[in-house]
Amino acid sequence: MERRESARDTLIGDNRRKWLHRAINLRESRLQKAFRLIAEEPPGRFLDLGCGAGEFSARFRALGWRVCGVELIEAQAARARALGIHAVAGEVSSGLPFLAEEFDLVFAGELIEHLLDTDGFLAEIHRVLRRGGALVLTTPNLASFENRIRLFLGRYPNWVDVRLGSSGHVRAYTPRVLMAQLAAHGFRVERHVGNWVPLIPQRFVDDVKWPWLQVTGDWWPGLAMAIILKCRKPSP
Repeated sequence: MERRESARDTLIGDNRRKWLHRAINLRESRLQKAFRLIAEEPPGRFLDLGCGAGEFSARFRALGWRVCGVELIEAQAARARALGIHAVAGEVSSGLPFLAEEFDLVFAGELIEHLLDTDGFLAEIHRVLRRGGALVLTTPNLASFENRIRLFLGRYPNWVDVRLGSSGHVRAYTPRVLMAQLAAHGFRVERHVGNWVPLIPQRFVDDVKWPWLQVTGDWWPGLAMAIILKCRKPSP
């Protein structure tokens, strides 16, 4: 138990250092597609887990959503509060400071791969989400086209590491595995899209410079760089 707590504390400290000054690019196809999936829902109470400085979820305030966030780094949470988001600093897998069924929608973007206790994380999301509410979740795709080529050539896949060092990822998902874990926690997957498919290695191109690439994630979501899922907590 002590070793587990030590590993968790080490991971949290590493993530704090890594993401202290992080910024997101709202032109990424991952965020644009997540935005569209969320915007399909009628405005209500919105929870952004790992909200950072609030750049993404602040856009929903103009659409009538009441936005809350949880962020590991207090300095980032303070920036989110400056944008009108009720953001609290905390560690998402240790229990969320909200009532049961308090939210109509939960967004967890590029977060689950950083957590040791993914089952506890999904159980907490299920607890705070109302019946009939939606979860939009994104995470890197271990089975992306580029990673399949890399493994075929005997190369190590992108976005995973044997140490915390570069990416800070401690979990790696394929779409099928993530869907199975979500189903085990009572979620029904409604939509699966990808951000873009790296037909050319990502170090040479990206979906911000070439926005037309995002259509490849709609054609072949299982080969895309990121898994983007929209799930539902079933009504009784």
